Amino acid sequence: MEDKLIVIATETNSKALVLKSYLEANGVECFLRSVNVLQGAIAEGVKVLIRESDAEKALKLLSAMHHDEEIKKADQQLRKILVPVDFSEPSQNAARYAVMLASRYNAQIKLLHVFNSPVVDMIPFTDVASIQIDFDMNYHVLYNSAKERLVKFYENLLEFANQMGFADVQIGYTLREGYAAYGIIEASKRYKPGIIVMGTKGEGYRSTELVGSVAAEVSDETHIPLLVIPEKAVLKGVDEVKRVLYITNFDSNDNVSIRKLLKIVSPFQVELHCIHVTDKSESPGINALMATTREYLASVTSNVSIKCDIIVGKETDKSVLEYINKNSINLVALTSVKRNLIYKLFNPSLAKRMIYQSDVPVLLFHA
Repeated sequence: MEDKLIVIATETNSKALVLKSYLEANGVECFLRSVNVLQGAIAEGVKVLIRESDAEKALKLLSAMHHDEEIKKADQQLRKILVPVDFSEPSQNAARYAVMLASRYNAQIKLLHVFNSPVVDMIPFTDVASIQIDFDMNYHVLYNSAKERLVKFYENLLEFANQMGFADVQIGYTLREGYAAYGIIEASKRYKPGIIVMGTKGEGYRSTELVGSVAAEVSDETHIPLLVIPEKAVLKGVDEVKRVLYITNFDSNDNVSIRKLLKIVSPFQVELHCIHVTDKSESPGINALMATTREYLASVTSNVSIKCDIIVGKETDKSVLEYINKNSINLVALTSVKRNLIYKLFNPSLAKRMIYQSDVPVLLFHA
């Protein structure tokens, strides 16, 4: 039976040629159609075809190619760190930690404060102009107050950087009006940082602070890695990051998250732990998945000690926290999956629970 040709992609001529070279270098024969010979460099709609029998292999290669591009992009963006602040002690702690990270990555820091301008109470006024004047005056007062506090925070951070020998770290700041989570998300789209670093307080703290719920919302809405520094985290310096834990649920996004994690911790000599928590005492399927994960870790790491464990326990949070304490973990990483609102209300994600309960920094990747 004849092995028919199928279209695997439609690109410009130059991109199609690159894709053809990549696939054929990995053993997949390719054919191009609709090539504009006279204007080949700018031709649009060039079809890349492969044999149907090579489809599975080609799709895996394309997936790997996409992952490599994401890692390369993340590496370039690590030159920028966004630090949302609310002037609390956890924010100061996070900003100082970001300075130490920036010194390792040769990165610049952008401090961000998002202030909320409440709507003016609609009490009786003689005319509409009075309402507008009152609104403008309130906004002006709030803006000036927020800017004054942000400048003072910035100056204190510069002083810290100088005292610690990080005077070469570039630090800037920006002020936005709006709701905290949305303001952070919009700023990250414009600034395009490689990582967001923010401090949080535990559940139940004043809603005006950058509490765990804000961090969780930011993680849900952006694909930028989010490093959360809990209030209880005691940070003496980034050099103390020695043992890193990745919590896997054997999701299809784990490979990308793991490679991003390895890129982020590459300036440090770390021991990598990878665990999966299950309530099944014996499961050949889970054992096989962990074996595959271990093989993948070994293939993408060098000179990194790897330890993989399957933890049996009915309470995931408790099992993870016990593992952190027992193994002196310095950084926890996991992939956060966006879920619908109703499900989140009645079943908070492991990522959000870790933000509230962990005493060590938590690094969140978004699937």
